[in-house]
Amino acid sequence: MKPIKHLLSKWKEYKSKKESAYFGTSLYDELTLNPLPSIFLILGSTVFFWVSVPYIHHLGNFFFWFVGVLEITKVLKIPFLDELRYYHYLSVFVYFYISISLLIDMSRLLAKWNVRSVFVKNELWQISHSGLGKELNQYQLDAEALSLTYEHGGFSDYLGLNRLLWKKNGNVVFSTPFFFPYRKNKALINRILKR
Repeated sequence: MKPIKHLLSKWKEYKSKKESAYFGTSLYDELTLNPLPSIFLILGSTVFFWVSVPYIHHLGNFFFWFVGVLEITKVLKIPFLDELRYYHYLSVFVYFYISISLLIDMSRLLAKWNVRSVFVKNELWQISHSGLGKELNQYQLDAEALSLTYEHGGFSDYLGLNRLLWKKNGNVVFSTPFFFPYRKNKALINRILKR
């Protein structure tokens, strides 16, 4: 048990030194993100795929019915348009095309929601995963004509849907991901809002 604790303390020390070297200081505050929107999105899409896969053939039946209603087979006189199995092949292709598009959009949304937000002095550093590496965006919080909006209150406090938005001329320039306004985040938000 003692060697494991020793290894864990060495790992934490190494990670702390690496973070301090990365940010250039050991005095930084990190916003603790809310993982619930990401979890619900992943669970919802998994349930959607699990429930909808057995019913792909209904999409083929719809295509067959639609072609019949438009009477395309009578106009074009192509014999294979009267066979239902070709529509089932088409429905599988359409379903997987829609699924892949949904997965791409979902991965982009998850990347946007899971950005690490670190406050160093008067700057916000946002670290996101980009391909096989990381992308670092650095924002000056005291820039000219930049206004701060804090979305909070009501059910959003309990659901962890609070966000900080920095706007310029009414347009959102950058924002934090969703977070809960409790514990360490509360002190950080109070410091940013200067209250």
